[in-house]
Order: sequence, then C-alpha cells, then structure tokens
Amino acid sequence: MQIFKIDKPFVLTIFGASGDLAKLKLFPALYSLAEQKRLPKEYYIVGYARTKMSNQDFHKIFTDSIKKAHKNPDPKIIKSILKHITYFAGQYSRKSDFIEYRNYLKKLKGPKIMMKLAYFSVPPTVFKDIIKNLGDTRRRPNEDLRLIIEKPFGEDTQSAEELFHFVARYFHEEAVYLLDHYLGKSAVQSILNLRHANRMLNLMMKGPEVANIQITAFEKLGVESRIGYFDKVGTVKDMIQSHLLQILALVGMSIPISETEESLHREKYTILSALRFIESQKNLVLGQYEGYNSQKDVPKSSKTETFAGLRLFIDRESWYKVPIYIRTGKQLHEKHTYVVVELKKFGFQPKEEEPNRIIFELQPNEKINIRLINKHGAKSNYQSLETSDSIACDGDFCLPEHGLLLLDVVRQKRCNFLSFPEIIATWKIIDKITNFVKKNKPKVEKYKKGSPGPRSQEDLTKLDGFKWFDNH
Repeated sequence: MQIFKIDKPFVLTIFGASGDLAKLKLFPALYSLAEQKRLPKEYYIVGYARTKMSNQDFHKIFTDSIKKAHKNPDPKIIKSILKHITYFAGQYSRKSDFIEYRNYLKKLKGPKIMMKLAYFSVPPTVFKDIIKNLGDTRRRPNEDLRLIIEKPFGEDTQSAEELFHFVARYFHEEAVYLLDHYLGKSAVQSILNLRHANRMLNLMMKGPEVANIQITAFEKLGVESRIGYFDKVGTVKDMIQSHLLQILALVGMSIPISETEESLHREKYTILSALRFIESQKNLVLGQYEGYNSQKDVPKSSKTETFAGLRLFIDRESWYKVPIYIRTGKQLHEKHTYVVVELKKFGFQPKEEEPNRIIFELQPNEKINIRLINKHGAKSNYQSLETSDSIACDGDFCLPEHGLLLLDVVRQKRCNFLSFPEIIATWKIIDKITNFVKKNKPKVEKYKKGSPGPRSQEDLTKLDGFKWFDNH
C-alpha cells in the first residue's frame, strides 16, 4: 500500500479562498489529508481573497464547508487544522497588496525555508494578474514557489497560447502545475495503469482491434451556481475540451516505455493533435434542457448547449476509420460516466450478435468490466470479467482528487497534470467545432429534465452501423 506523507513544512496560499471551488473541493480535501495524517507538523494555509473578513470568519467558512462535505467530521481534526489557517484580504491586480502579503508570510512563525504553493481558485480573468504579481514580488528567482492553476486554460487556441507565453515570462515550466481534476480520479488514472501493467488488455485496445470508442458523461444536476460562466461557454468547452478529451487520450495513446512526464505528455499530445472533426451537422448533436432559458442570468434567446454529442476520428494509421463518439449533458436521468471500447467482430459473426466490450466505469462506481460472449448451442450469453466493486481506495487513492493532486505537487510528480501543448491541441479541435456551429447554426434540440437527452444522439452512432451502449 502506497502512503505518502508530506514531511517538509509548507505554505499553501489559496487565491479565491472565499469562492465555491475552495469551499466545495479544496477545504474538504485538506481535511482528508489531515484525517489521514498526511500533513507535517509545520504548515500554513493562507486564504487570499478580495472579501474583507477576520480569521474567525474564515475559520467558520472552512468549518462549514467540512461539515457539508464530510459525514460526522472529527471536531478535534478540524480544530487542529484551524490552528494552521489564516486569512489575508487583498486585490489580485494590486502589486502593493502582494508586497504586503509577502511581508505577512514573513511574520508567520515557522522555518525560514518553506515550500510555497499558490492555488488559483479564481476565474481565468485574474490568472495573469496573480501570475505577474507573484513573479514580480518573489524574493529570489529560484524561490521554491509552485503554481497550481485549475482549468479552464483560455477560451480558444489564441488565448491558450497567450496564457502559455505569459506564464513562461515569469515562471519556469517545472514550477507550474496545470490541473484538470478529472486526472485526479483514481478510475481515470487506472485506464493507463491497467493498460501499462496488463499486456492482454493493451493488445485488445489497439486500433486495428477496435470497432469504436464511446465516452459518456451524464449528470443529473443542472448548471447551478456556475450559470454565469457556463452560459458563455457551453458544455463543449466546459466538459469535452479538457475532461473528456483527456480520457480519450489515455484510452487511445501508445504506452510509453518510460513512465516520465515528458513521455506521457508526448504520447497524449500525439492523439490530441491528430483529432479530426468532419464538418457536417451529422457529426454533431446539441441539446438544451427545458427551462434553461428561464433561469436567472440566462438570456431568453440563449442557444447555449447543455448537452453535446460528437463523432470524431483520429488521423493516425493505427486508428484509421475508427469512430469516436462522445456525449455529455446536464439535467439527465442519471449521474454516470463511463468509457466503452467496442471490439471488432469476426467477419463470419452474425450482425445481431453482441460484440466484446471493455468498459471503464468512472462514476458512480469505479471498476473495469470485460464482456465476453459464451455460446450454448443457438443461445448466446454474456459473461463478464469484472474488477471488484471499486478500483479505488488503496494508499493514496483513498483521497479525493484534489487531495491526491496536491500530494503530487508536493512530490513534484507531474504525470497527472496537463501540458500546454496538450491544451493547445484540444483547443484547436474545439475551435473547429465551435466555428462550424457559429457558421452553420445547427439546431439545439430541447430535451426534458430527467430524460436521457436529445433523441438525435442515436443518429451519431447509426452513421457507422453502431449504437450507444447504455451501461447499467
């Protein structure tokens, strides 16, 4: 069992500490780290936000978020964490506030040399201000300061490239951790781990053996408090651009011989940069749940998609003519995320006979299922080779994804973070799709809340004689 504990003292500054991301994800993750005794004796968590409040007020926000996220949290653990938590109010664009913040850090009692982590729990509009001010107010160029920036990284190819060049002006690449929390999910990490450790599984997932790949990410909830941001971007940019294309890269990439971050990022980039969207309305399904336009802060005329389905291809010899189907949506009948690798059948097999499938279940359960056919005379039955109820919860995997990724930053393990070339490659394919939508204005189909989504999603797989696999 792999248990990693932080032994070096550190200061974690959470920019945007009064926002939803910090409350919903970061504070509960820090509680989990303390609960599992992963934190060192000496550390500080500094909340930095524009909202003026006392340490006591911030402690209450932290405590309330823990109680909301965890069932029966231990009051002693909460009390022990609060001793290390403090708050600083400042603007993101004001250099003088960052100078004052630096002086504030000096006053904290602790070792002179402490690892400094800066978590960007803020809207992308203030990324550059924080990056610049952190860079300009460093005590020395080689100071151990690590930036943890959470998606979205830009809103298109141009803005992603601009962010890349802007960050490079102030910080070396190894100091920047580009975080997509999906890559902190144990089931997502298991896709590559299982392929790497099991030659039989990896051979089955080679392009010449695969009939199609399906990625489904259904959500029961709507947009909720993110409506202001979401209505500007839609689900293609919000869910597919990073989360689901990253999953596709892990499924389709070649297995690197060396398990280094450079080789992993290179192989993922090879897939992402080869993605192709054929510009036709047949290859795209957009939907919007009924009542979306009646929500506060949403224009009545909004065509923002809350459901999207895509048909893509990978322009690589090994994946020639293998269709990839991706669908995701909100306010649907279930919360379910899974990947289906459907294998080719023998030419002599009847068309009506079900194919073999490898199913990576990501949510709500985390497991792998290999479905085989066993014939008894004229009758065919499914037989499944399945992992136990959960892939997860062994060693570091017992943590929520933000907790696990924070540990990765501490140990400078970058494999579960993104690279800018990957990000730019995904934006290029997304730009092609969004430009096609702007130009051709395809229909945005209405669907009922609690339904499986737009009916036209079935047309995507029918183009190639396949059908969506509903994993129940």
